[in-house]
Amino acid sequence: MKKSTFCLHPFINLNSNTEGSVKLCCSITENIHVADGAGELNFGVHSIEDIWYGKYMTDIRMAMLKNEKPEACNVCWKLEDMGIQSSRQSAFGEFAELGIKRDATMHSRPPLPTSLELRLGNFCNLRCNSCWSLSSDRIADERTKILKTDTSLPQWIIDEWSSEIDLANSSNFEWWQDSQFDDTIRKLAPGLKRLYMTGGEPTLIKRNIEIMNMILASGNTDCFIALTTNLTHWSREFFDTCAKFNAGEIQISIDSVYQRNQYIRFPTQWKHIDKNLTNVFQTLPTTWKIKHYTVFQTYNYDDIPEIIDWVLLFLAKQENKDRMYIWSPIILDNPSYLDVRIIDRDVRLEAVERLKHYDWPPESNNFWYAHGVEQCIKLLEAPQMDAESQTKWLSRFREFNDTMDRNRPGPKWYNVFTNIAEKVLNNDYN
Repeated sequence: MKKSTFCLHPFINLNSNTEGSVKLCCSITENIHVADGAGELNFGVHSIEDIWYGKYMTDIRMAMLKNEKPEACNVCWKLEDMGIQSSRQSAFGEFAELGIKRDATMHSRPPLPTSLELRLGNFCNLRCNSCWSLSSDRIADERTKILKTDTSLPQWIIDEWSSEIDLANSSNFEWWQDSQFDDTIRKLAPGLKRLYMTGGEPTLIKRNIEIMNMILASGNTDCFIALTTNLTHWSREFFDTCAKFNAGEIQISIDSVYQRNQYIRFPTQWKHIDKNLTNVFQTLPTTWKIKHYTVFQTYNYDDIPEIIDWVLLFLAKQENKDRMYIWSPIILDNPSYLDVRIIDRDVRLEAVERLKHYDWPPESNNFWYAHGVEQCIKLLEAPQMDAESQTKWLSRFREFNDTMDRNRPGPKWYNVFTNIAEKVLNNDYN
């Protein structure tokens, strides 16, 4: 029997990109947007009805109802083919906790969305290596400067970054100030069951506070609030507003520990993460869970034990032991030079053996991690990449990091990630 391809997202959820374009969910590839015959639809321009009941959304729903696989959802299909849990699959459990399940209303023209994922512009305070200009204005500024001043750039970086900067410069990152978007929030606020905020860095964007207050003003305190933060900035007003909702989830982006995390998520200061996570524990009700997301990539292919060790030490210091803390990977597949699979399979299998023999603490009702480790092991065990592709992406990995090291202060990448320099590139990194 053919496995069901049904997904909840097209029937209950919409996602905004930082420039206001619309996707089915956050997992959809960046350049696949909701559109009609005249072009892409935008939250700052089009009504929620035009977006939700347009041909694009209707066609996706019909395909799901027919057990077809829409091409827009290829990210999920590829993960599932590798035996790795996709966003489509995890959504069933996550939405079920909010009382959202497949029902008779999920047809080609369902009620207006009850889940909203918002990225209100690209205002950010970090320049993460796996990110790009449309999600961080600081990356846009940095790459613009490097393109003008660095005479040693490889051509592929010149081409990719020039195209990226052109796209950022032509984007409207303040679409959320349009009255059309206000109308959308007012219509959805009373019935919203989930609001997800990211960025940029959502705690720096005051409009997120205004939107939460609009939902509260509608009498809706049951909306489940979720946000992704790099945890390097603390806004008392932001988190006090969050605490007015009955439950929620703060997703913290931490990709390694100490100096390695600072390199990956430049220029993170570890002391701020430790302090601000403590603030979260002290500010938000225990009905708010913590999801610690690690973007699993080339840099941290062998770092999971150290990450879990740090989590255990942190949790041991907290007075309140009742809050749920979940560690989970986000599987990175773009940019390709940061995909774990560019590493020799024999080296990846060494990391697998380390994970299998690590002295794992027992899971509890308040600390989950095993499922995430299993997902990472499956990716590490993936087949060897063909030699030509591997050579290309390893070369680009080295060239990207060399470029960053020429233009940022701090230690060189091969001194921070000695395991990659020695085992992956065989010390051929100068």
